[in-house]
Amino acid sequence: MFRRYLQFLKIARDEFSDIVVDAEFYADRVRLILIEDSWIDIRYPVEGKFSFHWQGDDTIYRIDTAPHHKGIKTFPRHIHFVSEDNVIADYVLGENSPEENCRKFLVGCVSFSGGIECTRELLPCLRKF
Repeated sequence: MFRRYLQFLKIARDEFSDIVVDAEFYADRVRLILIEDSWIDIRYPVEGKFSFHWQGDDTIYRIDTAPHHKGIKTFPRHIHFVSEDNVIADYVLGENSPEENCRKFLVGCVSFSGGIECTRELLPCLRKF
């Protein structure tokens, strides 16, 4: 897990320095501090179980695998879209490596933080919304 979190920090620093301004390392997660006073917590304790949580003001976007939304088509993967209670299927991440899932999530953050339309990775998810 420690190595994986170091890899996430490297990806954030090397590929997303335009939105990531700082990073904090915890035993159970990596926190990326973003421009515009928002942050991302990444938890990826084992292969296939993860949580990418982006929060700013009162808005959240979280993709995770917590097994509590059994009615979702992509169970256990799902997205908390804008709020905790608005849960939709996850067509953004998938059977990718942890590093690729990290990149895909950060690409979505770049799109939202820049105020531009969503990237191709996020469009299928948002169309389902």
